[in-house]
Amino acid sequence: MSSTVIELQKIGVSLSETELLVEPGETVQLVVTMTNRQEMSDRLTIEVEGVDVEWYFIPVAAVNVAAGASAGERVVFRVQRTSENRAGSYPFLVRVQAMETGEIGVAQATLVLKPYASLQVELNPKRGIATFTRPLNEFEVTVSNQGNREETLELFANDPDDDCTYEFDMERVTLKPGQTEAVPLTLRPKALPVLGGVSLASFVVSARSIADSYIVGKAHGQVEKRALISPLLGIFLLLLTFGGAATWFFWPRPPVPVKIEEFTISQKTVREGDKANLNWSVDGDAQQILIRTQVGAKGVPMNIPGEQIKSSGIPQLNGTIEVVPQVPRTTYILLVRGKGNQKAQMQKVEVTVLPLPPAPAATITYFRVDPRVVHQGESIMLEWKTINAEEIRIDPGNLKLSPVDQSFSDTPMQDRKYILRALSKDPEKKPAEMSVSVRVVSREACIAEIESFKVVTNPVYIGESFKLRWATQYARVVRIESDRTAPVEVATPRGGTYPFSITAPTIFKLTATDSAGKFIEKTIEVTPQVRPKPIIKETPPTDGTPTDPLSTDGTQPSTTNP
Repeated sequence: MSSTVIELQKIGVSLSETELLVEPGETVQLVVTMTNRQEMSDRLTIEVEGVDVEWYFIPVAAVNVAAGASAGERVVFRVQRTSENRAGSYPFLVRVQAMETGEIGVAQATLVLKPYASLQVELNPKRGIATFTRPLNEFEVTVSNQGNREETLELFANDPDDDCTYEFDMERVTLKPGQTEAVPLTLRPKALPVLGGVSLASFVVSARSIADSYIVGKAHGQVEKRALISPLLGIFLLLLTFGGAATWFFWPRPPVPVKIEEFTISQKTVREGDKANLNWSVDGDAQQILIRTQVGAKGVPMNIPGEQIKSSGIPQLNGTIEVVPQVPRTTYILLVRGKGNQKAQMQKVEVTVLPLPPAPAATITYFRVDPRVVHQGESIMLEWKTINAEEIRIDPGNLKLSPVDQSFSDTPMQDRKYILRALSKDPEKKPAEMSVSVRVVSREACIAEIESFKVVTNPVYIGESFKLRWATQYARVVRIESDRTAPVEVATPRGGTYPFSITAPTIFKLTATDSAGKFIEKTIEVTPQVRPKPIIKETPPTDGTPTDPLSTDGTQPSTTNP
C-alpha cells in the first residue's frame, strides 16, 4: 500500500493507491484511511476534488473518529463507457475535514482512464446500379469513432472477384472521440457487357486503425451491373420506344387548366414571433408555383422561399410551409402559372400580428452573504432572489448566471465587494443592482465576536435558578464555565440562555471559538442575595382578645406571661 501523508497535518490522510487504472464501464475502489491526531474526537468528512462528480461516489461521506484513532472508508470510481470520457490521466485530491475544529488533511492521487476503441462504418446507399451509359456510382461512407481516444483510419474497399475500382475523396481520416466523418466513395465496374442480363456484385468498405490493425469497422454494399440490351427484349423495347416516341411526338395534347383549390393559413391572428402554417392545393398542368409575402399595406412582395418545386424539378401541387408573420399585418400571395397561354391564378390570405408587450423591469428582492467575515481559504455563500430577470451577473469577474440560479459559492482571499446585477429581457431597461461586502482575515486572527453576555434574572437569590443570556457572531463553539459550576458547551452558539444555580459570588467566563480554532472571552460576576421572608399580617380576633402582631421585619416579638 502506498500513501501520501503530510506529517504536520492534524488530520492524517493516506490512500490505498496513488494511481488508479480504470477501464471505462468497470468499477475500482480507493480506500481512504483517516487519522485523527487532535486531542479530541471529531467527525471527519471525505470530499474528492479534480474529477467529474459523475465518475465517483462515496458510500459513507462522514465518520466519527476518536482522538489518536484511524478509520478507513471507500471511494468508488465508475466511469461510463462513452466517447465523452476520454482516455488519459486525471489528477485529483482527497480532502478530509474535521467538522468541529475545521482542520483539513489532503492526499493526492491520479485516475488513469484506459483507452478503448470502437468504430462504426455505414454505407449510403446500400445498393448501386451500374449501366452502360452510367457506370459510375457514388456512395457516402460514414465513419464514427465511438471510442475514447483519437484514431487515424485508413479507408479501402474491395470485392471478392476484383470486378470494380474504388476511389475515396480521402483515403485517411483522423477522428476525435465521438466524431463522425462522411467520405464520398466512387465505384466503377471494370467492364459492362453490351448484351446480357443483370449481375449482382458485393463489395466491402473497411476503416482500419493505423496504430492497431485489429481495430477495424466494415460495411457491406452491392452494385447491379446491367448490360446495354438483351438479345430479344432489346429489340422489342427498341421498337416499342420508337413507336411510343413517334406517337407522343405527333399526338397533340392540350394542357389541363390550372386551378387553386385551397390556400389557407392555420391562424388569422398571431403574436409577434409565433409561427403559422400555409397550406395550398393546386390542380392542372402548373408550370410554376410561387408564394410571396407582403408586410403592411405598402410592402414589396417577396418570394418565400422561391419556387415551390419538388426535388425532381416539377411544381409541388400540394404542400405546407411554416412561416413567421411580421407586425402589424402580413399578406401571403399564392401565384400559379400554367403551361401554354393560360392566365396566371392568384389568391391571398392575411394575418394580423399583435406586438409583444414590453418586458417588465428586473428587480432584486434580496442579496445577502453568509458569513460576512471569514478566514483566508474559507468559503462564503451568496444568496439572492430576483423577479423578471433574464440574466444574472456577479462582479468581480462579470460572471454570467442563469435566472434560475439563486446562490453562488466563492472563496475570497482578500476583502471583497460583490455586486449583483439583474438584467431584464428589455435591453432598454436599466439593470437592477445590489451589493454586499465580505471581510477576509488571516487564519491567525479570531473572527468570533461576543455581542452580549449578561444575567437575565434579577436579582439572583442563593440556591435559586437564574439564566445567563449570550449573543455572538461567527462563533463555531460557545462554552460557559466557572469555578463553582460544571463547564457547559451550548447547542446554539449564535445566542440563547442557560440556567444556573449558585450559593456564593461566582465569576462566569464565556469563550467563543471560530472555525479556525481562535477564541475570545468575556466574564461577568454574579453575586446572589438572600431572599427575604414574607411579611404576614394577622386579623384581630372577634372576641376582643389582644394579639401579638409580627414586627415589621417579619420576626415574632418577645412576650411576657401575665
